[in-house]
Amino acid sequence: MSIVFKLVKRIIIAIFFAIVFGVIGLLIWRMTASDAPKSMEPLDANAALCEAYEQEGDELYMFRQEQRSITSSEENYGYFAITDYAIIPDANQIQTVVRYNNSTLRHTAEDYGLSEPPSRDEEVYDVTLLFAIDLTPDDKEDNLGNDEGSVNFIRCHGEVTLTAQKNLYNFRRIVFELDDAEINISELLDSELLLAIYADFYYNEAIDYEAEPYGTLCIYDFKSANIPVKLEKHDVKAIQAFEDN
Repeated sequence: MSIVFKLVKRIIIAIFFAIVFGVIGLLIWRMTASDAPKSMEPLDANAALCEAYEQEGDELYMFRQEQRSITSSEENYGYFAITDYAIIPDANQIQTVVRYNNSTLRHTAEDYGLSEPPSRDEEVYDVTLLFAIDLTPDDKEDNLGNDEGSVNFIRCHGEVTLTAQKNLYNFRRIVFELDDAEINISELLDSELLLAIYADFYYNEAIDYEAEPYGTLCIYDFKSANIPVKLEKHDVKAIQAFEDN
């Protein structure tokens, strides 16, 4: 009887540890499965960024803020995420990495009455940055509003420079050249006229910038702290490779 008891005990312990390690493994997989692939990590090395790096070197100033990174409204919960971004005043540029999963494509088919979900290989979504600029700097009471007379909105279009897929997730690195929208972010920051920057997501087949976005995320607001972003080795390597070509 004691032998049977010991055997049952060992089996129960083995099952217990299998469940524990299985749950831990699942949690680790869930935590890493949505991470951007390595190819998405370096900044896009382009002319404006390389010129700024040539002038500033490793002291090139970039920053971001602690903002909500995933859409959370009832109608678009979890549809879109910004996994990384850098505001680069010296290059007058903003770079973002956006993410959406295959379920977002299925929801898009449902939301827009499509016969089937769009292909994950297509450019399904339009991503723009909307700048909110203070028109009444002497009146701080209206900074949180959207009144036409107190806030000027300027939209900036970007360019998808890299695409990637990982598991069920789809990634896009997008570069926003602010010169194209006649925006000088250094001047806006120095003058404290920049109230907010929003990343707006629209379905490419139903773009209406006068309507509510399909999803939106704030990447900057005037009340939040700026967090410096350091150049990583892979960023410098990408910049040097661009300069060598």
